[in-house]
Amino acid sequence: ANNIIAQEYFCSWDAAIPGSYYGKIIQELQEQERICDLPHDVRYPVITAWDLGVGDSTAIWFVQQIGYNIHVIDYYGASGKSIEHYAAVILGKDYKYGTHHLPHDARAKTLASGGKSVIEQLAEHLDWKHLAITPNLSVQDGIQAARLAFPRIWFDRHNCEQGLEALKQYQREWDDDKKQFKDKPRHDWTSHASDAFRYLAVCWREEYKETL
Repeated sequence: ANNIIAQEYFCSWDAAIPGSYYGKIIQELQEQERICDLPHDVRYPVITAWDLGVGDSTAIWFVQQIGYNIHVIDYYGASGKSIEHYAAVILGKDYKYGTHHLPHDARAKTLASGGKSVIEQLAEHLDWKHLAITPNLSVQDGIQAARLAFPRIWFDRHNCEQGLEALKQYQREWDDDKKQFKDKPRHDWTSHASDAFRYLAVCWREEYKETL
C-alpha cells in the first residue's frame, strides 16, 4: 500500500518500478535539479559510450567532464541502422570529440560485413585514435560502477529524455518460481541505453580514475 501511495502521490520511481536498479537514484537527481538544461560547453571535448547492435538496437551517450562533474549532454538510440548511419549521427553533431568508447564485442569480425569488425567499419568514418574498447567487466561490476558515478552526474533533460526513461525502467529479471527478483537485469527495450551507460561508468573508472 505504501508503494502505491508513493507511486501515486510522490512520483517515486523506485516504488513505481519494482526491481528498478536506478529508479531511486534518478528520483534523487530530479529532486536535486541535476536533470536540467545542460548546454554543450565548447571548451571541453565530448566523450561517447556505445552499446552496439548491428541490425538490433544501438545506444550512444554523449558526455563532457566539467571539473569534478560529468555532464551527460546528449543521447541517441535507434534500431536496425547501419554503422554508416551511426557514424553520420556522430559527425553531424557540432561537437569536438575525445574518445568513442565501444563495447568489447566491437572487435568481433562478421561475415555480413565482409569480415570487418564494427571498430574497423567505424574507423573508416571516425579517426582510429579516437576509438577505444571498453574493459569487459561483469554486468554487476558495471552496475556498481554506474551507481558510484551517479553522485557527480548531471543530465540534459531534453536531449537525454529517451535514455533517462530507459535508465528509470531498467530492472531486475523476475523469477516466477521463487517469487523474487533475480540478480541480473531483464533484457528488454531498456537494456541498450542501460548497457551503454554501464560502459560509460566503467570507462570513467578505468581511464579517468585519478578524477574519481
